Amino acid sequence: MKLFQYFVSVLMFLMISFVAVAFEGSGVAGARSAAMGRASVTLSDFWSIQNNPAGIAMMSNPAAGIYYENRFLMKELAMKSGAFVLPVRFGVLGVSFNQFGYSLYNENKLGIAYARAFSDQLRIGVQLDYLTTQFGDGYESTNNITFELGVQSDITKKITVGAFIFNPVKARLSSYTDERVPVIMRFGVTYHFTEKLFGIAEIEKNFDLKPGLRTGFEYTINQTFYARIGLSTQPGLLTFGSGFRIGNLNLDLSAGMHQVLGVSAQAGLIYHFGSK
Repeated sequence: MKLFQYFVSVLMFLMISFVAVAFEGSGVAGARSAAMGRASVTLSDFWSIQNNPAGIAMMSNPAAGIYYENRFLMKELAMKSGAFVLPVRFGVLGVSFNQFGYSLYNENKLGIAYARAFSDQLRIGVQLDYLTTQFGDGYESTNNITFELGVQSDITKKITVGAFIFNPVKARLSSYTDERVPVIMRFGVTYHFTEKLFGIAEIEKNFDLKPGLRTGFEYTINQTFYARIGLSTQPGLLTFGSGFRIGNLNLDLSAGMHQVLGVSAQAGLIYHFGSK
């Protein structure tokens, strides 16, 4: 039985390396972004607390949310997330948690974020992260502290730009091999074609990998229903999904297709306290 477990672990590591989908402290969360090719750096929504903390500066009411992603329909590659956002007098506070993996290998992240809008055009956010990587069968776990920083700016009424960096301090994973948590940067732009349709595009650079491109579109069908589509490279995915708003509750569903490994599915719930 143990031999089979080790075989599964090795297989998981190979798949993670092949498609570069390990969480590594900075995986994109939220089915809205997942439906738009995982583009997220210019969005100002609840899951900005995971994707670019500057985005939560626009929130005016407390909110709580959960998110689940089943990558390639394998529970061993699942990501689970939860977060809470609270506007205060001088900005917005937030706390979030992620877990990627399963019992023999998992990555965990606890983050505390603060964001503030300094004008109608400029938003800045920062998050302090506590990262752990755990292995099964008594192997030693690793623990790290790092941070991430994001900025967004509305250049015009139609154009928003954003930038984000994770782990600029290059936190160390292993003192034996000098392996480090990757530094990740994103830069992107959103363009509103009409009041109902916008497009988003961004470039992500993981300093251990080649740059990846992400792009997508969201169309507001009515005040309740949203349709989304997108694509990305590194890994190559075709994505699509929809969103539903029912009172103070948001439900987002999405899926992505990889030409070799198949389908990934995502779902998220967000509840906004107070008035809509």
